[in-house]
Amino acid sequence: MKSLKLALAAAALAAYATGCGGNATTNTNQTANSNARAGANAPTPAPTATATPDELARAAGDFSQFCARCHKTDGTGGMVDLEDGKKLEVLSLREHGLKDSDEHLAEQIRKGGDGMPSFEKRLDAERINNLVRFIRREFHGRSAAAPAGPSSPAPAH
Repeated sequence: MKSLKLALAAAALAAYATGCGGNATTNTNQTANSNARAGANAPTPAPTATATPDELARAAGDFSQFCARCHKTDGTGGMVDLEDGKKLEVLSLREHGLKDSDEHLAEQIRKGGDGMPSFEKRLDAERINNLVRFIRREFHGRSAAAPAGPSSPAPAH
């Protein structure tokens, strides 16, 4: 049965190669050798779905650029040396904010406070909202809809 399949595949390839002006013998032998090396009886793998881009990839970049210095890449926070020589105890994002609303976290990022700088001049409302979603996903183990804040458009009804 295996020989029959190989012969049919080789004949089809030879007919195709001849019609296209190629060298049928060379193409047939190359195909047969390739099939033998690859294991002609191996099942054809199912096509894989194209990976979708991470919708929060930009938020991950924003976190790395603006947040990771103090909150650490793993969200654990801890003692941070500030540029003015002072030290600041930064809360863990893994624990802090779990009970806060998305709007509250967005407002904290926007306005700052308690030693945290304001980011409203560096990040627009969409980027802040996506940063909240990123924090929820990465450190709180859940996904969250984009928070509706004062600078976010209201959802259409």
